[in-house]
Amino acid sequence: MGRSEPPPSPLITLRLSAVKPLALDTRLFELTSVGGEPLAPVAPGMHIDLHLSEGLVRQYSLLTPLCTPMSYAIAVKRESAGRGGSRRLHDQIAIGSLLRVGEPRNHFPLDESAGETLLLAGGIGITPVFGMWVRLRELQRKVHLHYWCRSSEHSLFRDRLETHPDATIHYAAPGRTTLTSVLQRAPSQSELYCCGPTRMLEEFEHATTWRPRQRLHLEHFHNAPNPDPGTDFTVVLAKSGTEVLVRSGESILNALRDASVEVSYSCEEGVCGACEVRYLAGAPLHRDAVRSAEEHDRLSTVMICCARSRSERLTLDL
Repeated sequence: MGRSEPPPSPLITLRLSAVKPLALDTRLFELTSVGGEPLAPVAPGMHIDLHLSEGLVRQYSLLTPLCTPMSYAIAVKRESAGRGGSRRLHDQIAIGSLLRVGEPRNHFPLDESAGETLLLAGGIGITPVFGMWVRLRELQRKVHLHYWCRSSEHSLFRDRLETHPDATIHYAAPGRTTLTSVLQRAPSQSELYCCGPTRMLEEFEHATTWRPRQRLHLEHFHNAPNPDPGTDFTVVLAKSGTEVLVRSGESILNALRDASVEVSYSCEEGVCGACEVRYLAGAPLHRDAVRSAEEHDRLSTVMICCARSRSERLTLDL
């Protein structure tokens, strides 16, 4: 029923070698190879899993133009009301610290062959999009970047973008250009990439309902919760024959953990892809932001942190 997905990438140990200011409340963190061995290569749209402490794993997009064969670069905005990852990085982890890092993965790949590309970023969503912009300009492709941010103080890479003919920064001000108006002017053949807060992504999806879905690419920070708790169903683990009841309002992941089944996971919000497994039978209800439901069903995969089941039984390749 489709191809097997590769196993989760192994963890490597990297050293925090530099911390630099990028914008107001946002810093650049450079993670360097410890043993002198080259790191896995990167490509625009990639992210890494950063293991900040036991049970605290966060995903950060790579700033690919600032990465080297020996180091990865990420931009992290300090979120006082966040879940703790950014505060720990900004306030507690010192230069020289060793961190466990998952090798780069890409759920937001760039089509480098597109004839015309429109890049749309909001806030810290500029981090993967900036790398795409740099790469497409290197390839001399037709590309334009629109970047919405609060002010010039909050703008990343302002010196590169503010006066460039292939980029437009929209600062918060009455009457500023909206995402919808930009999309209304975009040629129908454009490849569209959007990364930003949930409200921006919702506006993007609403404004592009008539466009070919294969030309629309989204990167989520947080997945919108689904209020439907669903009904009870049973998960069958094919390799052991174990059956686990998943109750209404409960995730498959939590039910498996309560049953002492070891599984990989990270964000628990359906945005990182760490908990993806193959399913062998049944009809999953996909609710993640990593893949479309059609792509999941073509690959026979499911994100167990947020998916449920339309069928009474769902068999997993576990």
